[in-house]
Amino acid sequence: MTRAGHVAHRVYDPVLRLLHGVNALLIVLLGVGGVAADSLSPGATRAWLHDTHGILGAALIVGLLGRLVWGWVGPAHARWRDLWHPADWRTELARGRLFTPPRRPGHHPVASLVYLAVYALLGVLAASGLCLLASTQGTGPLAAVCAWDARLTAWLAEPHRLAGWAVLCFVCAHLAALVLHARLHRVPVAQSMWSGVQYLEPK
Repeated sequence: MTRAGHVAHRVYDPVLRLLHGVNALLIVLLGVGGVAADSLSPGATRAWLHDTHGILGAALIVGLLGRLVWGWVGPAHARWRDLWHPADWRTELARGRLFTPPRRPGHHPVASLVYLAVYALLGVLAASGLCLLASTQGTGPLAAVCAWDARLTAWLAEPHRLAGWAVLCFVCAHLAALVLHARLHRVPVAQSMWSGVQYLEPK
C-alpha cells in the first residue's frame, strides 16, 4: 500500500501507541501544572495543583514502568534495541547531519538518541519527584525515609524544576520535528503513532 508515493510499513503496535499517548498527555499536564503552581502565591489553588501534580506524577511512573517492560517483551519496533543505533549516531554526528528524513521502518536512528536521553531524564524526574512528594507532603512510597525533610526539598526542588523544563523543551522540539518532516521531507511521520503505519519513500 502506498500514500503519495510512499510505501506503508506497519510498525507500532497498539500497546506502544497507548503507552506513548498516555505518557505524553501526563507529561504535558505535569509540565503545565508545575509551571502554573510555581506562578501562584501560597494558597488553596497552589496546594491543589501540588496535590494533583503528585497524583499525575505517580501515574506517569506507572506508565514509564509499563513502557520499560514493553521495551523488553513487546514486538520488534517497541523494543529498546530499536532505539539503540550507536554506529548511526557516530556516522551522522560526524557528518553533522542531525535532521534527516526517516529511511527505514521504526524509530529514527538519530532521534532515538534523544529519546533515550529523555527517558533517562524522566527517570531522574520520577525519582526526585517521589523524594519531593515525601519531603513536602509527607506521602508516597518514600515517606518512611524522608517525610518532611526540608534539606531534601532544598536540594531537589530546583534540579527537579529544571529537568521538567528540559522535558517540556523536548516536547516542543519533538512537535516541531514532526511538522518539519511533513513540510521539508514530505513524510507524514506524526500519524504513525495514531495508526501504527509508517510511510517511507521507496528504496
